[in-house]
Parts: sequence; C-alpha cells; structure tokens
Amino acid sequence: MAGRSGIRPITAFDTSSCRSHSAVTIEGFDPAAYIPPLKLRRVDAVGRIALVCMRLLLEDAGLAIGREGRDDVGIALGTLTAGMDSTVEYLKGLVEQGPAGVPALLFSNTVSNAPASLCAIEHGLRGPNVTFNQREASSLAAIAYAASAVRDGRAAAMVSGGADRLERTFFTVQERFGPFARAADGAEVCRPFDRRRNGFILGEAGALLLLEAADAARARGARAYGEILGIGLTASRAALNDWPADAAGAARAMRLALEEAGLEASDVSAVFAAANGARRLDALEAEAIRTTLPPDVPVVALKGAIGESGSAGAVALAVGLLAIAGRTVPPTVGYEEPDPACPVHVSAAPLPVAGRVFLVNAIASGGTIVSVAARAADEAAPQAGAPR
Repeated sequence: MAGRSGIRPITAFDTSSCRSHSAVTIEGFDPAAYIPPLKLRRVDAVGRIALVCMRLLLEDAGLAIGREGRDDVGIALGTLTAGMDSTVEYLKGLVEQGPAGVPALLFSNTVSNAPASLCAIEHGLRGPNVTFNQREASSLAAIAYAASAVRDGRAAAMVSGGADRLERTFFTVQERFGPFARAADGAEVCRPFDRRRNGFILGEAGALLLLEAADAARARGARAYGEILGIGLTASRAALNDWPADAAGAARAMRLALEEAGLEASDVSAVFAAANGARRLDALEAEAIRTTLPPDVPVVALKGAIGESGSAGAVALAVGLLAIAGRTVPPTVGYEEPDPACPVHVSAAPLPVAGRVFLVNAIASGGTIVSVAARAADEAAPQAGAPR
C-alpha cells in the first residue's frame, strides 16, 4: 500500500555475465525458526517456503488436522521454480562424480511436486495432491482447481497457492531470452502499463490460502477473508516462451469468470492484473480489460512491487482480499507515464473502491490464462468470535 518496490540487486549469486542484475527476493526469511534441523537439511529452498507458509496458514485458519491426519483435506500448489535447486545440484554431481557421488536423498527434491508432497506428509493431508507448473499462471490455476474440488465435493477443504525461490541457473537461462527489465537511470525498474516499460523482474514468493465451504468456516469460528465466486480458464496461441498472440483469450477468461459468478461487468470494483512490464503482455491485457469491463474500473499490477513468479497470482488474490475489504486498491508501483496502448484506469497512488467484487488475472508465457472472480469480506462487519 505504501508504494514501495521489493526490487533489489541480486546477492545470492554472481550476475556479472548477465545483462540484468535485480530481482524481488524474500528478506529476513529464517526457515529454521519453523522447521526442525534434521528436516530442514532434507528440504530444498521452495519446499522450505511451502512448509513455513503451510504452518502459518493452519494457525491463521484455526484448522486442526490432528495426529491421525485428514482424508478430506488436500493441497494444490502452483510453482515455477520448485525442483530447480535440487535438479541443478543433482545433475552437476552426476556429471562430475557419477551416480555414487550424488546423495540419494537429493533426488526426491528434483521433482516440482515435492513441496506439495512435503506439506501433505508433514500435516497428514490425504486428499487430492496436485502441483501446477503453468509458468506465470501456476498458482492461480492451482487455486482454480482447489476451489472446484471443494465446490464439487471432492474435498472438504483444500490448501492452495504458490511457492517460488530464485535460482541461479533458472535466472541466467531466462535472462538469455531477453525478457527482463533493462536499467533506466541507473536502476532496473519494472513498470507495468507504463509507456517506458521494457520488461519484467523475477520475484520470490510464498502464499497459501485455505479454501472450504462457507458453512464449515462459520462452524469453526474462522475468519473468512472472502469467497471465490467464479473461474475462467482459457488458452491462447503463443510462440515458444512468449506471451499470447492476441487479447481474445484474456477477455474470454474474464467473461467466463463473471458468467460463472452470475455477475455483470458493472459489478467489478477492481482488477488485479497479470501485467508485468512486458511490452506486449501489458498492452494485450489492457485491451482485454477495455473490451470486457467499464472504462473507470481501477486496475492494479502488483508485479512492479513483487516481481513475476508462478506464485504471483496467489499473492494477488491474497492482497486483493485484504485490500478490497478495506475498500482500497493498492498503487501500481513503477507506473508513472500513461501509455496510449494501455487505456485502463491505473494509478501510482492507492484508489478508493466502493464494492467488494474484484477480478484476478494470470497470463502465462505459453498461452495459459486464468481469471478468478472473488468477493472480499466486509471489513466493517467482522464475524462474531472470529480469530484476528
């Protein structure tokens, strides 16, 4: 809300051979405060984020799993980077030392579904266990799946969201494709929807939500941050490692989400956009919003502050639930100069909103598109007995 950016120079590894040198990294994260040392040694970087988020989530939700576990609670996790650290280390050891020189315990972390599996094992979740690796749309696709599983009665509750951690090889390979923001005035800045935008900044994040039926949350006295009203899932043709070719898929995803929710375009109070500072993506999404929603709907792109990741959609949904409950839309960090190619209502300052319904968009390079319609809880009317 303060309009600060999380973009920092990368210090975890050497970027001298790269043209880009910045990312949004998680600061002050100490997994040892939550995970015992013996377990910590066997968990990779993304797994640590997921396990800590899982513990914090269950505490906040007041959901008691019990020593016996739960058959009716599952997890759907979205990630862009899970398994990367362990895969790089494993393959390096395999090439340099052969099979006998690679720790066997490392192998289980090379698969992207390891963090979700670790969360399920640690807490006894025996319901659906699914990992989505849909690039930038990963976590919002996971949330869409989780919401459908609860709605259709396949699970009583689902943990869902995303976890990502910056990894050297992934960063340097991505950087060679040239999608990252270039330095302007001595600093690399992500500028969603801005006329001067020239690329995105990678980010780290962990964000989990508990999805369950409203009656179950009320019976437990839990605080409900809001509700999922509708989901739109589409795909558009895209070149390898590039954004969709046109705006039709994004517009259709938003319309489908509104249709499933039984809402009109005029009911939407804000849009949390997928825009990340890429020239074509931002213009494409702006066109989709312009043709689908009224012209005065506030649009915010959080990635100017939090960077781009597979977890960004889950972060946007969480931020939306908190911000819209307070009747405010956060600023779009990095946005200063309007672009005629992006004719949407974007602001560098927080904006007031009247309603509680909002859309969250996720658009992946490769063509996957997810739009979720949600309604934030009424902050002015807290639930009786709800934990704060």
